[in-house]
Amino acid sequence: MREPMEAHNKPILLASLRQRIESTTNLPAMPEVAQALLRLNSDPNGNINDVVEIIETDPSIAAQILRYARSAFFGFRGEINSIHQAVTTVLGYGLTIDIALGLSLGKAFSIPSYGPMGLYPFWQHSIYSAALIERIIQIMPRQHRPLPGLGFLCGLLHNFGVLLIAHLFKKEASMLQQIILANKDKPVIEIERQVLGTDHMEIGTWLMRSWNLQAEIQVAVAEHHHAQYSDEHAAYSRLSLLADRLLQRHNIGDAESTELPEAILSSLGISTQQAEEQLENIISASQDLDQLAQQFAA
Repeated sequence: MREPMEAHNKPILLASLRQRIESTTNLPAMPEVAQALLRLNSDPNGNINDVVEIIETDPSIAAQILRYARSAFFGFRGEINSIHQAVTTVLGYGLTIDIALGLSLGKAFSIPSYGPMGLYPFWQHSIYSAALIERIIQIMPRQHRPLPGLGFLCGLLHNFGVLLIAHLFKKEASMLQQIILANKDKPVIEIERQVLGTDHMEIGTWLMRSWNLQAEIQVAVAEHHHAQYSDEHAAYSRLSLLADRLLQRHNIGDAESTELPEAILSSLGISTQQAEEQLENIISASQDLDQLAQQFAA
């Protein structure tokens, strides 16, 4: 039986959540590997040896990069025995940085693996979103096409506000999780706003700004539920929204609708049919992507 949300609102009283976030001293620090990758990403003289050297300082990220490159999703049939080979043969320089950066930033959080706000559903949604965004970018007309690696990274990071809520406010996150489970027919973002007085977009944007990540990522985090957003870097938030709504057709993620806004499709230069074809390509690789999500959440 579905529990009324109102029953949970009074004990939480999180109108002060914003103040608590702004005053907290427990904000996750950006991991050193992520800092090094960001510096490398902005270095015009950076090269493959540099990215390999950074990744190899963290054995868990190195192992995950190898698993990703070896996955059937990329269709490479040969053996991959080193990070250098994974970069040069399968992933490429930019995508390797973006995957490793997302993995490193994710390690800043300490939360349970399962449940609506757990690491596994987070990474499952993020990996599917990132992969779908990358595929959509590949079919976009060149004049509309944003940076593929940055689009992929937006897919990985656009819901990081969920992780921050679960990391900083464990009691409230547990309550929110119970309410989400009891109100499965209600959009998650609507529950967040009613219970927390804010949502994962606002909280995630605050984190992205505090970490000084690119403006494109900040826009994707802040605006990926806003179909009408049309200002600077809108392509990244539109791609994130489109991916979320497509994936919601397979019960992946938190989108409040499965409708594909015609204005967004037109701005990206693709059709409904093309978007749906890319979704099916991603879903056909679901077993592989689910295994990756389990590895990322480990």
